[in-house]
Amino acid sequence: MRLLMLGLVIALAAAGCGGGSDEQTAPLRTGVYEYELSEQYLLDSGISEHQAATESGAHTTTLSEDGTFVDSWRTAEGRTGSCRGTYEGGEGSRVTFKWTSGCFGDWEMSYAVEGDQVTWSDQQPLPPYESDEDQKVTEVFNSVPWTRVGNAS
Repeated sequence: MRLLMLGLVIALAAAGCGGGSDEQTAPLRTGVYEYELSEQYLLDSGISEHQAATESGAHTTTLSEDGTFVDSWRTAEGRTGSCRGTYEGGEGSRVTFKWTSGCFGDWEMSYAVEGDQVTWSDQQPLPPYESDEDQKVTEVFNSVPWTRVGNAS
């Protein structure tokens, strides 16, 4: 499994939102994003007690222009964690995230942007971590929207 997914993306070309619509999604921008993964949400979604306790909380993900990202979090009990990786835009609104330190379990997913909020869909774990359990973890950790709160420094 991987420790956090989190993850976002440099400015990408606008792409279709799906569902056969001709509407376009706004491009995903570099910057600082926040989202919440409560321990109860993770437990209710079938995440192990250990992983829910250590990876829940307020997350801050920074996407840099050089294609790197950092995901940091603080649990309700004050425990902290952080992982680093790279990200790369693919076709349309698809993005691939790969960990370089602190976490494991690379993944790709599609995004839609509306204002400062990013929603994720079609999450897929990448080899060699692509079991049914990895799919569940990838979906659970990347199903909450992220809100852009600032520029990357």
